[in-house]
Order: sequence, then structure tokens, then C-alpha cells
Amino acid sequence: METSMNRRNFLKAAVASGAVLVAGGALAGCAPTGGGSAGSSSEGDSVVGTSPVSFTEETDVLILGTGIAGMSAAMDPVEAGHKVMLADKLDRVGGESFIACGVMNVSGSKMQKDAGIPGDPEEKWQAYLPVLEKKGETDDMDYKHNVYVYQTEWADRVAADYGGVFQPLEAYKDTGAPTSMLLPEHGIGDMTTVLTPLQKGLEAKGATYKLNLRATNFIVDKDGTPVGVRFHDEKNDRNVDVKASKIIVATGGFSCNQEMVSTFVPSQARLGPLTVYSMGEGHQMCKALGGSYMHMDMEANLMSDLAQVTVWGYFGPNVQVTPQGKRFIKEDQSHDSPDACHKGGFGYWWTIFDNQLITGSQAWNVELNMKNNADRLVGPCDTLDDLAAAMDVPADALKATFESYDAQVAAGEDKEFGKKLFLQSLAAPYYAMKHFPYRYKTHGGMKITTDSQLTDKDGTPIPNVYCCGSTVADSGSDLSPNAASGLISGKAVVEALKA
Repeated sequence: METSMNRRNFLKAAVASGAVLVAGGALAGCAPTGGGSAGSSSEGDSVVGTSPVSFTEETDVLILGTGIAGMSAAMDPVEAGHKVMLADKLDRVGGESFIACGVMNVSGSKMQKDAGIPGDPEEKWQAYLPVLEKKGETDDMDYKHNVYVYQTEWADRVAADYGGVFQPLEAYKDTGAPTSMLLPEHGIGDMTTVLTPLQKGLEAKGATYKLNLRATNFIVDKDGTPVGVRFHDEKNDRNVDVKASKIIVATGGFSCNQEMVSTFVPSQARLGPLTVYSMGEGHQMCKALGGSYMHMDMEANLMSDLAQVTVWGYFGPNVQVTPQGKRFIKEDQSHDSPDACHKGGFGYWWTIFDNQLITGSQAWNVELNMKNNADRLVGPCDTLDDLAAAMDVPADALKATFESYDAQVAAGEDKEFGKKLFLQSLAAPYYAMKHFPYRYKTHGGMKITTDSQLTDKDGTPIPNVYCCGSTVADSGSDLSPNAASGLISGKAVVEALKA
């Protein structure tokens, strides 16, 4: 009873502020403008600056956001025959997922099995548990387990049922690259070959997309139960109210919201965001409804502003150096380099590579980035002296770096930084690309139940609202955990609609 009353009091304040809207009148016991009495549900009660709720559309499942989490959340509901609407503030589908690197960590998928690569998601999960425990991320392990293992189901279904195309593992399985990673058809950065078939497949199964609609408020009934969402039509400058039985929030993180980053992750406040759309609107809406934040102070993943170049080290040899020409990191990763650059105060760093990358399994992406970022590219250079001059770094330092690196290659062990993948020497002609560290993806998000239902600070579920992707705390660093979290929300909504 006390929790119920606390929530009602919270909602009274939210309604009074206009953060939450009421369908059909005031929340029971609350008259926002002073014009209603306790228990009133009179028409016309409103908050200054808001218009009365008027539902113009209705759906079974309303999904806020059309990125990989949102589209994945739509899969089970639309396949179960429910009416599904996906709304996005942008004028296109896909959010920021279409411009992602496309590295998806999956174990035991049909594609991997067909390529002769062993793996079982449950076994991988058991191996991953100690990592989580070491990091202290042990809350709601059942949810984390489901996210981990559902990545495999997601990849298989997107390929088999929607026609998503992944790069054949034969392209890199014998090169030393990690075969626990799936890539889109042409390799790094080609997300259209996975997400466009999913987008069109959902539409063919009955899902509808509504674009240029920015979600602004939850709409609750007179008892405080969420029953819809108010949107602002960005194109026509008007409000649109949509009624929904179940609502899934998949609006992304808050890495582009300078105020939120400054509040929760002040150590990264002076870094720019890699993208421009992750404004934390879903976080703020859920908070206004009584939801509770978790792990908001976890530092965001950093990435290069040339994000796709940063992941080349998984698939081919390169050497990364500071502006002074000194190696500072192992190169077989993606986030460590920008993290170290930021913490070390370098300002920027260089990736040096040769024809092994240009002709390797990710040739499509290497060529694309060399062409699209010609202002960041130096080379070809026939000698390290020429390369140093082109990079404007001390030649003696760069040559000493390569002398040390080549010695470790010859010894078969990187004693300096522990590089495991592609510990190989480079040869002329040399090339280099300059990077700058940026904020990439925030980890803080909403507190949820194991089936992804939004909860208040006491862990009590808030009816009809689910969260997935980067609106959820600790949703992972790449695309596949976000997709799996969407799948969890979709499955939960299907079960809830049976009740």
C-alpha cells in the first residue's frame, strides 16, 4: 500500500509538471490546475503549455525507436499477429544502428556451425561470468544471461526469416580473426545488408513505421496506468497521441546530451559525441513516470571519430602510435585506444597499416575509409622516414617504435602490451590514419525486471512499459546485445498480451 501511495504521489507531481499526461482528465486525487476535486476525471483538466489528450491512433505494441533494439523488439509481437507500430523522431528508419561498425559477438549460430566453428552460447556465458563478477556487474544475472544467449537466436532468425546477409566466415576464419564475431555482408560498416531486410521484413509482416515523431510524454489513465504516448510531429508541428496496450522504449543512450553527461559522467564532459541523436529522451520520460536510473555514472565507451577504422585490429595487422610516434596500446581491440588517448591527454593518435589490411578480409571497408577520409590519410610512404615526415612525428621515435615492435613479432610475444591478434610486422608502402577520441555509447539506464519491464526505485514493475537497448543499464558495447535485449522485450510483451 505504501509503495502504491508513493507512486501515486509521484505521479501527481509528474502530472502537475506536465511530464506525464492524463487521458480523459486528472489523475485520481490530483487536480493539476486546481479546477478539479479529488477523484475528478473531468474533461479539460490540463497543464499550462499542454493540450488535452486526444488519441488519433491505437496499436497493440508501440515501440519508441527504430534502431536495432527497436526493430528486434518488434519481431515476436508482429510474428504473433499483434498490431505493431514503430515510431522514430528521425525522418528515416534505423536510428544510429545503420552507421555502426557492425561487429556482432555471437556464439553457436547456424552460420558459425555451417563454417565448422564450434560454440555454444551457454558455455560462452559460463566463461563470461567471471568477467562480470570481476567488474562487479552482478545485479540481475538472469537478464544478463538472457541477453547473452539470445544474441544467437537473433542472428539465426534475422538470417533465416528476414533475409539478413552476413559476411561468410570463410572470409576471415583462417586469418586469425575472432570467429566469435559476425559481420554484415561486405564486412565492417555494411549494416544495411542486415538491418534493411529486417526493416522490410517487419513491414511485410504487418508492422508500421511512423517517422518524424518525437516521443515527449507518457499518457496515463485516471488510475496512473500508462496507456499511450504523446509525440510531437516534427514535420507538421503538432501533437500526436497514440494509444497502446504495451509500450517498448528503445530510444538509445544519452551520449549526445551534454547536460546529462555532465551530470552523470563528468569525466567525459569535455569529449564530443560520435553521433548526434542519442539525447536520452527515453531515460527522461521513464524517469518522469517513476522509473529509476541505474549505473548512470559508468563511463561511456569511447571510440574514434573514425569508428570503423578502430576495429580493423580485429581483422588485420596495424600499429597505433601517439603524436610523438610511440606505441601505446595493443591493437587487437576497439575501445582501449580512444580510452588511453583520452586518459593520456594525447589529443589524437595514429593507426599505421600496410597492404595486408588493404587486401585482407575487410578490404571493402578499408578502401571505403581511405576514400571517405582522405584528409586523415597519409601515404603511401616507402620508408618510415617518409611516413614520419607525412605524419609530422619524430622519425627517430617512430623507427624505434617499429624496431621494438618487430623484435616482439620475431619473438612471438608482445611483452609490452600483450597483443594477441595479428602480431605481424608491417612492410612498405606504409599508410596512416589520424583519430580523435569521442564519446560513443553510454551504459547507464533504467532499472527493469528480468523480462525488461520498467520498475520504480523499489523494484515494483510499472505497468505496460518495457525498456531495451541503450535505455537499459549495462546493455553491452556492440549491436548484438542491444538486439538481444530487444528480443527479450518483444517476447515479454507477447506473453503479457496473452493475459
